[in-house]
Amino acid sequence: MVPTLTGLSEPQTSKPQAIDSSDEEDLITPSKPLQVYEDPFSSTDDQTTPRPVIAASVLEEVPVNEDAMNLVRNGKDGAESIKAPPMSPERFKQSSRLLDSGISKIKAKSLDVHGFRKLQGMIRDNKAAWSEDKFDVLLLGLFDYLEAPLASLSPEKVQDVKAQILATIKLMYKKERDGFRPHVVKGLESVLVTRSCYDSRAHIVAGLELLADELVTLAEPKQTTAIITARLQNEQMSLEGCRILSMGLHVLRELLEAKKEFAPSDAEINEMCKLAARCLESTESGVRMDAVQLCVSVHTRVGEKRFWDALGGVKDDPKSLITYYIVKRQRDL
Repeated sequence: MVPTLTGLSEPQTSKPQAIDSSDEEDLITPSKPLQVYEDPFSSTDDQTTPRPVIAASVLEEVPVNEDAMNLVRNGKDGAESIKAPPMSPERFKQSSRLLDSGISKIKAKSLDVHGFRKLQGMIRDNKAAWSEDKFDVLLLGLFDYLEAPLASLSPEKVQDVKAQILATIKLMYKKERDGFRPHVVKGLESVLVTRSCYDSRAHIVAGLELLADELVTLAEPKQTTAIITARLQNEQMSLEGCRILSMGLHVLRELLEAKKEFAPSDAEINEMCKLAARCLESTESGVRMDAVQLCVSVHTRVGEKRFWDALGGVKDDPKSLITYYIVKRQRDL
């Protein structure tokens, strides 16, 4: 456990004796400091025992507006960073212990919304002690937590927790983008699995798509194309399967859009078009539309002949729809 409160005074005790009022103040004298140990990532919502009122929380959070003057905006996307002095050895040890506590709860899939906000505060304020591969351990733990079903929680609480997981991953991405490179494939797989649980209208789906778009910018195109197409080719057209297919088609399209230097081989084009052709037959309109959009991106990248040769024979209706969107894109350029 982590020491969080120090310096609380406890009154001295003595044998009963007669005193006058002038001596009362002498009885209330400070004794040795009392340390109280508390888990900073535990939720306080269900506690009934009164707790002492303190000026700062266990992670020493400060009001949001007080950090406003410390924000430095860099680049066109307005990325935020906070100037923070180097941590002292003692502060580093304390931060490391707090981070270990958060990682342990994430591995156990027991960190709640309250705990995630504490963890985000550490990351945002540069108080997270990234040592001993803790960045990688935390990130992989978050991906596992993201795709976990969390059957013990109500659907509303599951979405709340997963929204906080996405927010934490986003903060880590802003702080250490290159640290995500070794874990792109794992991240995309977690996004696909998580997407299977939600209808396209769910708010979390937009967050999953944004995370996928960020991961794609770090992806190795050939490896990622091979893994995603292989993952999707045998996916069933069930409700959950269609959700995975929709997200996978989105990832492939974004990959082609983001990696302008990527020159897909004939085999890679054939695999993507084979997948698209199967999805054009789906009963789910969202899957069909995502397949059309992938076809447009493939056509833009490889040209008329290579695309239609790879796509093969498709029915007139989807072929007309693909042609319409190809022409529309050419006009919009």
